[in-house]
Order: sequence, then C-alpha cells, then structure tokens
Amino acid sequence: MTTAHYQGDRVARAQQRVIPIAGRGARMGEQLRQCEEHFRLLVESVVDHAIFMLDPRGRIVSWNIGAERIKGYRADEVLGRHFSCLYTPEDVEQGKPRHDLELATSTGRFDDESWRMRKDGSRFWANAVITALRDASGVLRGFGKVTRDLTERKQNEEKFRELNEDLMRRTAQVESVTKELETFVRTVSHDLRVPLRHMEGSTRLLLDELAGVNEAAARLNGIASSAAKLGDLVGDLLAYSQANRLSTRMEPVDLNKIVDDARNNLQLEAGSRRIRWNVATLPAILGDAALLREVFSNLLSNALKFSRSRDPAIIEIGFYPGERGESVVFVRDNGIGFDPRFADRLFGLFQRLHPENEYEGTGIGLATVKRIVECHGGRAWAETTPGQGAAFFVSFGKSE
Repeated sequence: MTTAHYQGDRVARAQQRVIPIAGRGARMGEQLRQCEEHFRLLVESVVDHAIFMLDPRGRIVSWNIGAERIKGYRADEVLGRHFSCLYTPEDVEQGKPRHDLELATSTGRFDDESWRMRKDGSRFWANAVITALRDASGVLRGFGKVTRDLTERKQNEEKFRELNEDLMRRTAQVESVTKELETFVRTVSHDLRVPLRHMEGSTRLLLDELAGVNEAAARLNGIASSAAKLGDLVGDLLAYSQANRLSTRMEPVDLNKIVDDARNNLQLEAGSRRIRWNVATLPAILGDAALLREVFSNLLSNALKFSRSRDPAIIEIGFYPGERGESVVFVRDNGIGFDPRFADRLFGLFQRLHPENEYEGTGIGLATVKRIVECHGGRAWAETTPGQGAAFFVSFGKSE
C-alpha cells in the first residue's frame, strides 16, 4: 500500500469514529433538554408548595401554580418584581428580605417561619426555605425559594396554647377552691368534734350516776350513741375530703408496713375474737403513705366487721401482678358477703347494703377507698359469694 493510500485510509477511519461521537452528543443534549422540561413541568404542577426562582438581586424569574394558589399572584403580575413584595410591611421596613438573602448567600441555605403577605393583603404563616444556586465555578446565579402555608397548623397550635392556659387557670381555681373547702371541712370537723366528745363523755358519766333509773339510762344511751355516730360521720367526711385533694405526695411506700399499722390500730376493734390473718408479702409502690393508710384501714375494718359472726374469722391479704403491669392487692374475708347485683353501689358515697342496726357504719369508707385509689391512677372493685365472704381489690401503678 502506498503512503497516499495509507493516509487516506486513516482519515476515513477517523471520520467514522467522529460521526458516532457527535451522534451520541446530540442524543445526550436531547435527553438533557427533555429532563429539564420534565423537571419544569413537575415544579410548575406542584400545588401545595410555592416554588419559584430569584435572580442574584432577589427579583422573581419563575413562578409555579403552587405560588399562584398560596400567594394569590399570577405569574404575569409578579415576574420581574422584587420578592420583598411577599413580605409584611414591618418585615420589609426592618430589612428582613435583604437579611434572608444574605444568610442564604453566606451559608447556602436559609430556613424561616414567619408571617407572609398575599396579594389581597391577608397574611399567612409560612415556612420558607431559600437556597443559593451557584454554577460549577462557584458564581452565584440566583436563589431557589420554596414556601409552605402552615396557617392551619399555627392556628391549631395557638388554640392548643390558649386551651392549655385556660386549663391551667381553671386548675389553679379548682386547687384554690379545694384548699378552701379542705380548710372549711377541717374547721367544721374540729368545731363539731369537741362538743360531741363533751356530750358523749357527760352522758356516760350521767349513765353511771343513774344506773338504777332505767328510762333515763335508756335515753342517755341513745344520746351517747347518736353523738358517737355523728362523731364517726364527721371523721369519715374529713377523710373523704382529704382523699379528694388534687395533688398527692408520691413516694416509694412499703405496703407491708401500711398493712401492719392498720392491723395494730384495729386490735381494740378485734377484741378477743379468734381471727386468722393470712398475709402475703406485698410490693413497694409509688403512692401517698397517709392516703394509703386510710385505704387499708377501711378495707381491714370492713373485713373484721362483716366476719364477726365467724369463728374463726379468716382474713387474707394478698397480691398479684395485673395484666398491664400494675400491682393488685386484695383483702378477702369469710364473712356474710353481699348481693352481687349491687356490687357497683358499694363504692358510692353514703351507700349501704346491710341494715344499720346490724352493721354500723357511715357509708363513706369504701367511697374514700375508691377515690384514693383513683388518685393513684388505679381502680377498686369487689367480688363476693353471698354467705361465704367477699374480696375487695385495689390496683396501683407499676411496683417499684
């Protein structure tokens, strides 16, 4: 092959290589143009976000349908204008638009929540993100801005804040009234108890002096019993009012000690009766020790009262973990029980299921138990087999 033929062949092969490369470049340019067109259509079709572009000086150069819906301007009304027209007058006066662009320029991105203006002059709470756009050499070419209308969320937050403040005010009022009522009950209880004790004591002395006068003794016995009953009622009302206080002093409490104290305090009531106590080891819980003493004093006193016809009386105090991790403590006796149809009435204020002349009481004790347990986030309930005994259950939060 001659030199001329060889050089001609090289040129031909080079031309064959150049043509496909040029074709690929054209195809890539067309794909890029299509991608840009798809992206433009995507941005323009977004309705929940205002998406638009600014030039380096802050003038609006693009405007999507979301911007038109949120801000109220058509594209032909806003293109070319400075984006400060979208800010409130006070923000414009304070230089916020310029400040926002400066921060976006220096940090690359600026995120803000504040009030913005619509075309009709109304305001909306907006989340706005401004992003600085630079070319490959780092030269600032403009800004991208995305705005969301968060007015509904802002209004809900404001309503929640107002409701919370109103609730706090009402809670403070209730606490104030409750303290006043507690003071009132304590004062009345004290003022009633002193003369009642005097009445009962004086009556007992007169009974001793008039032991041989049957009719007078019977009347004085009636007065003494009424005074004692009224004293018990005043004491139980005081305990119930204390159980209704809004705040409790929550601390770790050993229920074993609470139950032991309650049993010791009931020794006089138990007298010489034969009583078999079956007491399990109980957990420590978070609670108010003073209120919990009231709970178990009432439950154990009831068990003693309604089992006094049994010999021996059997009283069981036990514990088991509840389904939701709470501690459930029960007091079970072998007494007379109650009609299960009226189980819901047991814990009502002044509710009695047995005749007063057979079993004394004010009808307040179990209502106090229920209220205290509810203050501890638990509940109280009862189960029975008439003639064979009853069991009372109280639940508390997770054990310590």
